[in-house]
Amino acid sequence: MAKRYRNTYSSAEYNTSSNAYAYDHEIYEEDDRRLAERLKAEREAEALRKKSFVHRAKFVVSIFFVFGCCIVTMASNAAVDKQRVTNNSLKDELSQIKNENIILQSKITENTDLSYIEEQAKTRLGMTEPQPYQIYYIDVPKQSYTVQYEAEGEEKKEEFGVTKFFGVVKDMVKPE
Repeated sequence: MAKRYRNTYSSAEYNTSSNAYAYDHEIYEEDDRRLAERLKAEREAEALRKKSFVHRAKFVVSIFFVFGCCIVTMASNAAVDKQRVTNNSLKDELSQIKNENIILQSKITENTDLSYIEEQAKTRLGMTEPQPYQIYYIDVPKQSYTVQYEAEGEEKKEEFGVTKFFGVVKDMVKPE
């Protein structure tokens, strides 16, 4: 540092001319080189800090992304498990209702047995068979509001050809 101030102004050496002192340019060039190197090092360090910050930021974002994906996966698995439990409980309830329906159907079948109904009517209710004078037969016209059922064993055969023709002629000739 002593070199630097070697040619500086001092009261003993006053320059009255228009010429400037001759300074040693190497000192300033060396200072400029050091300054440039220091600035370059600072820029590189700043670039490295920015680069490392970007890497850290990417790392943190990727960790949050993975964490979020894990949360979504766990939530969907929980929803599926909850639905599975609900389905199993509904299946159990359905099987209980089916068993109850089977039991009720057997009771209905048991209670619609005509011999059972007749027995209950005679024993529990004290009913008896009607006497012959209590029975009345009535003729129900064909166009009535009552519903008539055919016996299951009897099936009406449809007639074709000559048999059908004779049946129609027989119905027309038949006295009313």
